[in-house]
Amino acid sequence: MTIGVCAPVDIKMLNWELADTDLPETHAVPLSTNFVNGLLERGFKVIVYTNSPDIQEPKVYQTEQLTVCVGRMKPQPGRRFFLFEINDMARLIKQHPADFISAFWSYEYAWAAQKAGIPMVVSLHDVALQILLNHKDMFRLVRWAMNYVVVTRASHIIANSDYTYNMLDRGTRRKSRVINNFFPPDLESMVAPQKEKGNYIVSVLMGFSHRKNVETALKAFAKVRKKNPALEYHLVGAEMEMNGLAHQYARENGLDEGVKFLGQMPFKQVMDQIAGAKALLHPAREESFGMVLLEAMVARTAVIGGKNSGYVPTLLDNGNTGLLCDVESPDSIAGAILQVVEDDKLRAQLEERGYNFAQENYSADAIIQQHLDYYATILGKPLVPTLLKRKAKASEAAA
Repeated sequence: MTIGVCAPVDIKMLNWELADTDLPETHAVPLSTNFVNGLLERGFKVIVYTNSPDIQEPKVYQTEQLTVCVGRMKPQPGRRFFLFEINDMARLIKQHPADFISAFWSYEYAWAAQKAGIPMVVSLHDVALQILLNHKDMFRLVRWAMNYVVVTRASHIIANSDYTYNMLDRGTRRKSRVINNFFPPDLESMVAPQKEKGNYIVSVLMGFSHRKNVETALKAFAKVRKKNPALEYHLVGAEMEMNGLAHQYARENGLDEGVKFLGQMPFKQVMDQIAGAKALLHPAREESFGMVLLEAMVARTAVIGGKNSGYVPTLLDNGNTGLLCDVESPDSIAGAILQVVEDDKLRAQLEERGYNFAQENYSADAIIQQHLDYYATILGKPLVPTLLKRKAKASEAAA
């Protein structure tokens, strides 16, 4: 059984023989990368279909268990509805077909897989309409239109949370199943042991936007600093760097005191930042899931999130595994920060509860098996890993 994964995948983080070779940079997401590694660990033969802005011609890298097909990316793909990228990946899929394809996100990757005509499922990891409502620009309008085409054509869909599922229309829900996101089994091992938490809180956010709500978080932290002037606020992620959009806003509004603008960094360093913090503040107004909150829970860091922010209340077990606040209110956010920072007992309880809740509900073993069970249902037959088949045949021959 060969499973195809059409998704943004960091091919340098895959568990294969070519990991340390000269590979192109890809538009990568840890979740889909870890999903591929999970399939490989279970003995499946896997074909990855992804893309890169760093190549002039499509590339194919092949080992016994894993084949990686890399299509090309051109600048400003939204102006072309990503058609060049879609067609490039679709050609690679047809040249190197899998038995079944799991496509992550309802945009160019799923569209490319649909053009190949292979049995497949589309995994939804955001709510395109909500993103458009929070980012009213032409690019998000294009993405919403792509999502509409892909979801309409799809026969089978996975929603990454109850929140995402409930945001779908009735017809789409009938062809959908909820399978939550997961954290990778090696996540704990990549976090340096923390003897003592640093005197800072951290936010990890991809973009300075209305949806991510950094402005309100900065206003809240300014209030916290009046009562706890030694505390720092570390901002990590796209547009969170020195002189980036978040820094410019903070400087212009006198909100930069005590704030470190760290920008994007390798995943290991991000996890070290999270693990060393007294709390992870997630001020986003809407989240279909909230992977960074789950990662913080695994790292035993207390979490603060929005009480109306999509799936966040469920992920925080309605306030049992993290503090919920009104992310529209600087006073509410500031109050939650001070609670966690100043109450060592509460912070320790949240750290322990969050860790246990993550382990019990979002482990890779359980979630990846749910994916495989759904694929078997779609195909109408059990999925047998290629490597297990070979071992069985070898045992029979030896007997």
